[in-house]
Amino acid sequence: MKIHRIIYIYLLVNLCVLSVNGCSKEQVSSKPVSVKDTKKDSSGLDFTFARKELDAKLSDDFSIYEKSYFLVASNLSSDETEKIINNTILKAVSCFYNDYFEKKPDDITTIFLFKDDKSYRSWAKKLFDDDDLSRFGYYKPLDKVMLMNISTGTGTLVHEMTHALVRYDFPDITSWFNEGLGSLYERCSLNKGEILGYVNWRLPELQDAIKDKSYTSLDKLLKTNYDEFYGSNSTFNYAQARYLLLFLQEKGMLKKFYKYYRDTYSEDNTGKTQLEKVYGKSLSELEEDYLKWVKALKYE
Repeated sequence: MKIHRIIYIYLLVNLCVLSVNGCSKEQVSSKPVSVKDTKKDSSGLDFTFARKELDAKLSDDFSIYEKSYFLVASNLSSDETEKIINNTILKAVSCFYNDYFEKKPDDITTIFLFKDDKSYRSWAKKLFDDDDLSRFGYYKPLDKVMLMNISTGTGTLVHEMTHALVRYDFPDITSWFNEGLGSLYERCSLNKGEILGYVNWRLPELQDAIKDKSYTSLDKLLKTNYDEFYGSNSTFNYAQARYLLLFLQEKGMLKKFYKYYRDTYSEDNTGKTQLEKVYGKSLSELEEDYLKWVKALKYE
């Protein structure tokens, strides 16, 4: 009888172990380090492993926050970090999912907020062996990380957040539209669940091209592949794409165009058909209106 009882207990314990191993991450979680630091976010993502791995790589002057779909590592003061999280990161997420996106991330992106250029470059080299850097910051989609020299402002942060979120909602997004949307929000407002772009420093590049006749058509922009968009004419391509989307925003058509382009991408991956449908005119007629509008813009 005693032997039977031992065998029964052994089988019961092993059955429990098998049951736990079959559970999803959402159902089984590790003991939190502290209530404050590991408070569950509405995203439902499990930050446990990513946080532990990140904490092992960073020095003691960094704080780590779990916010929305992001793990935020910052060497700014807690007040400065919380201000950026609340006023920029969380507001941008709210606006993007109110205005554009539907499908939400199923994994975590890490955002590094570096207080100055020195720490930004030092940690980019240490963590990823990167040394050819934009002075503002950049996004590494394969690694799912964003590195920000936040001393330059939060414009690039919102730009890169656009890329980090749109990949889940519109995975086939073209380079011209991806960068047009990201760069549109380099200068923006985030109010009452709506994100709006404004005229910024890219305008002179576009206006100069119009003046010196180096301007190339919207039809050419829409047909650019990855290498062409990011090639020797990339600064112009960014400007042209950005102001095309600002033009649509000012006409009240950008949100409609985004959703229509995403949902009918297989019908025309350039976006030309979708632009003509949403605008109600041919692309050449749209471009005529667009150029007239661009010429009248002022950047102050």
